Amino acid sequence: MARSAILSLAAAGLLAVLLSGRGGADGGPRVVTGRPAGTIVFVSDGNRLASIDVASGRRAVRRIRSLPACGAQLFITGGHVVFSGVVRGRTTVFSVPISLDRRPTRLGTAHAYVPSATDGRVWLAGTDCDRRVMVGVREVAVDGRVTLESSRRVPASWVVDAVSGGLVVHHRGGLSVWDPGTGRLGRRLGLEIGFGAHGSLLAGCVARSDCDDLAIVDTATGGTVPVRRQLEVDAAFSPDGSLLATAARVGRRWSVALVDTRTGTATIVQGSRTRRAYPEVAWAPTSGWLFIRDGRRIRAFQPGAPAAETLRFRLPPSAAAFAAT
Repeated sequence: MARSAILSLAAAGLLAVLLSGRGGADGGPRVVTGRPAGTIVFVSDGNRLASIDVASGRRAVRRIRSLPACGAQLFITGGHVVFSGVVRGRTTVFSVPISLDRRPTRLGTAHAYVPSATDGRVWLAGTDCDRRVMVGVREVAVDGRVTLESSRRVPASWVVDAVSGGLVVHHRGGLSVWDPGTGRLGRRLGLEIGFGAHGSLLAGCVARSDCDDLAIVDTATGGTVPVRRQLEVDAAFSPDGSLLATAARVGRRWSVALVDTRTGTATIVQGSRTRRAYPEVAWAPTSGWLFIRDGRRIRAFQPGAPAAETLRFRLPPSAAAFAAT
């Protein structure tokens, strides 16, 4: 190959590196390659659970139990979709493989349920979402195995999320971490609302700020990183915990911002501006892509890319409880 051609290829590679933005896992520059990949899951009218393969557009659909009155909720952990239905008047939690090709496994009844910090496990608290008091807590694997069980009463009105140290609970106007195994309630975290967890990290509204101030708290060390932009509640951590995706108002419309969890600085994702709807976000841990829901439209973004792109397929108007893997 001619020396000039080699230099041209090297220059092109350097340009790609410079344009790629955020560094990779080894601290070096990250180059964006490939097409959007992953699986999007949602529930819709007629009590239908559906999954869409992003690369091919293929869909799988399964009928599920009627959704509980306290709202539809689903998430993905351990390659399974976790959702709830009503069985004999009680909120009952199930898991089913992403492929939706098997019958759902019943995990148990619950007042509240959240993904465990350990992949492939789910926390179930209480017995039904219509009850005020939550008594009894179980950590259950997606195959139904109980990994921890306690008859203790949850010292809170609600279970917000789970971190590596236990359950994040709302107690006396603020958030604390409660260990179901020991019954120990940790110190207050300085947050009054939580809206995303990853490992020991928890994102939320700073106490007594009317949610004007957001922060990311390391629940293991107590370290706090203020978010340096006024954003909105409802967020999702990237698979490696280095970024937090959340809605941001830009002018009169919504966009999506990526927050660096080490510094608190936020950057607007180009091409994420929504037409009408408040954007919902979900990361696909299998591919590293971020999916942004704008009504029926889905946009995909990979950190380091110049802008988000719109996928070809659309969700049904009744789609709810959007998640990805």
